[in-house]
Amino acid sequence: MCNKDLFFRDFGNGNPIIILHGFLGSSDIWVPLARILSIKNKVIILDLPNHGNSYHTNTLDYKSTSAIIEEFIASNMITNPIVIGHSYGGKIALQLIANSIINIKKLVVIDITSQEQKDSEMKNLVSILSKPLPCFSSFNEANEYFLQQVGNAHLAQLLCKGLKRNNKTLVWKWNTGTLTTQYPEILKPIHIPLQCDTPMLLIKGEKSDYVKDEGKKELERIFTNFTLSEIKNAGHWVHADNFDAFVKAIEHFITENTTP
Repeated sequence: MCNKDLFFRDFGNGNPIIILHGFLGSSDIWVPLARILSIKNKVIILDLPNHGNSYHTNTLDYKSTSAIIEEFIASNMITNPIVIGHSYGGKIALQLIANSIINIKKLVVIDITSQEQKDSEMKNLVSILSKPLPCFSSFNEANEYFLQQVGNAHLAQLLCKGLKRNNKTLVWKWNTGTLTTQYPEILKPIHIPLQCDTPMLLIKGEKSDYVKDEGKKELERIFTNFTLSEIKNAGHWVHADNFDAFVKAIEHFITENTTP
């Protein structure tokens, strides 16, 4: 479905849960989690602007993107949602808290903090986006090429999800112009001026270096109801590396002290 060209999928009925994917992600990556959580909840997963099947903008900054999410929530009459965000999506979720425009029932931030980030493995992916796309006739051909470029099967698959078929060739469906030129915006910090009593779960991959001690302590200071869950044998792509433990941590958090 589309809401003013913001593509989304929804599952189930009940308390609303909104899932925000990460940089170069898409809603379809989160369908397995959405199906599980939708047994008892209404789960909405979005393609963020410039990603997937959603419309294109000229910026990636957190204030602009969070305003788009707030408009989506208001226009769809969603009240008191639980918001789950991975990486870039997690920082958008933190910006929603900073804006204080909508009431968030609970917050799950996956393998990111509010602090400024250094360049990561994403920089290599951005470099690929900035170059002319080879002429691929199949997704398998594209996957083999990307695997040679990034040396990681998950990241190669991630890049493939940014492609669509155009006649006999594959082209980017992402807004590669904005994603490459505005990439530094996603590294910037989120400033949350006041303490917040929204229950917050920070999920960290055991093998990931995205969550530094100082970033964790900053979130502990801001959120008076803070919980940390470290997922064993998982890197930054926690949901791909240890799905069962990841789901268990989220299910426990969203049902804890929650009345039907």
